[in-house]
Amino acid sequence: MTRKMKVYVVGHSGPEHNSIQSVHRTYKGAFKSWDKLRVELLQNAKYFLKRAAHNKEMWQRIVKNLSCKDPEKINNSPHDTPYIREWKVEE
Repeated sequence: MTRKMKVYVVGHSGPEHNSIQSVHRTYKGAFKSWDKLRVELLQNAKYFLKRAAHNKEMWQRIVKNLSCKDPEKINNSPHDTPYIREWKVEE
């Protein structure tokens, strides 16, 4: 007998990649993981902004985009964008 269940997948995608970081049974757990990932990406962007000789505008835009705390509204395309996706799976 198979059991259908809902899981929440946390990852980040960009123009040439899609990286799954974790899978959660609850949205609350997924949100915590998503926010941690968002903050890591944000810290990396701030690091590169401080050291940017060129493309400062791009790094400023990335920092602004990754500062969004709503997984439904965040948009950092075409750069790394963290996400939460709901998947239905069979066990």
